[in-house]
Amino acid sequence: MSKKARNYIEPNKIFDREGADAMRWYLISASAPWSPKRFYEQVVRDALGKFLLTLWNTYSFYSTYSALDNFDYSTKKVEFEERSLLDKWIISRLNEVIKSVIGKIENFELHKAAREIEEFVVGDISNWYIRNSRKRFWLEEETLDKLAGYSTIHELLTTLSRLLAPFVPFISEKIYRSLGGGESVHLSDYPSPDEKKIDKELEAKMEKVREITEVARSLRAKKGIKVRYPLSKAIVITSADISDMVEILKEEINVKEVEFSDSIEPFMGITVKPNYSSLGPKFKGNAGKVASAIEQLSSENIKGAKINIDGEEYELSEEDYLIEKKEKEGFAVGSSGDDYVVLCTGQTPELIAEGFSREIIRRIQEMRKDMNLDMEDKIISSVSVDS
Repeated sequence: MSKKARNYIEPNKIFDREGADAMRWYLISASAPWSPKRFYEQVVRDALGKFLLTLWNTYSFYSTYSALDNFDYSTKKVEFEERSLLDKWIISRLNEVIKSVIGKIENFELHKAAREIEEFVVGDISNWYIRNSRKRFWLEEETLDKLAGYSTIHELLTTLSRLLAPFVPFISEKIYRSLGGGESVHLSDYPSPDEKKIDKELEAKMEKVREITEVARSLRAKKGIKVRYPLSKAIVITSADISDMVEILKEEINVKEVEFSDSIEPFMGITVKPNYSSLGPKFKGNAGKVASAIEQLSSENIKGAKINIDGEEYELSEEDYLIEKKEKEGFAVGSSGDDYVVLCTGQTPELIAEGFSREIIRRIQEMRKDMNLDMEDKIISSVSVDS
C-alpha cells in the first residue's frame, strides 16, 4: 500500500460499513500476529458475514423467542442436571472451548484461539444446537424442556460475550448488557472452564451422530431426495451406543423411524460382472460373447461354470469375473469408516404430501422475511395447486 498512490481503503470507511469488530476479527483470526496479511475490504465483509452475523443471529433468535415467552433467567433457570443431552453437550463443548482458548492465548496463539471460537459458534451452536432446538421454542406451552433451552442459550451468550470481549469489544458489550450482565462486560471476570461439566463421552457420541447425519444427507443428494421430504426409515449400523440420541437422528435425517442393526448384508445384493482385462487376452474375438454370458449368471452358480459359445465350451476361472456388492432396490447405502447408514428411499403419497407442505412453509417464511414482517404479525395465505 502507498499513501501517495492512495491504493488502499480508508479504515474509517470500513468501520462505517462493516464495523470495527469485523476489522478486528479479520486481523486477529486471519493469521499469526507476526505474519503478513493480505488486506482488502471483502475479507472484512466475509468476517462480518460468516462469524459476527452468525453470533448476532443467535442472540436475536434468543431475544425474540424469550421475550415472547416472558422468560427471565433469574427466576426460570433450569438446573443443569435437569436438562436434555443436547443442552449438556453444548455446555460441555463451551467449557472445552474455554479451556482450549485460554491455553492458546497464554501461548500467544490469538489467531488459533479466534478460529476455535468461530468454529464453535458457527458449527456447534448455529448449525447444530440451535437447529435442533427450534421446535421446543415453537411450542405454545411453557415446558421444562423449553425453559432448559432458554437457560442454556442464555449461558452460552453471556459466557461467549466475556470470552470474546478482548477480540470484538462492541458486540460483546451489546450482548452482555442486553442480557442483564451488569455494568460492562469489560469489568467482568474472564471465563474459566467448569471441568465438572465437560463430558468427553457425550461429545464423542454427538460427533458420531453428526457423522452419520452427513452420510445420510450425502445419500439423499445422491438419490435426488430433498431433505425437506421425509422418508420412512433409516437403518444405522454402528458399534457406538447412540440409542439415546434417536430423536436427534430422526430430526436431522428427516425420517419417521431410526432402526439399529448389526449387519449391512440384508440391504445389499451381489452382482456378477465380467472382468474385461482378463477376458480380452484369454478369449480374444469371443470376449464380448463370453462377457454377455457371464452377465446372465448369478453369484451362486458362476464358480467353475462352463459356457458354450458357438458350439465351443469354455470353463470360467475366478479372474474372468468380478463379484460386487450393490445396494438392493429401494435402499440407499453409505458409510463412514466402520459405520453404515441405510435409507429406505420409497416415498408414499403421504410422505410426498408432507414434504410438499414443508416447501410451502419455507416459501411463506421467505415471503414474510422479504416483507419485513414481525414474528407476531398474522397473515392470510392461499395456496393454488394443479388438480
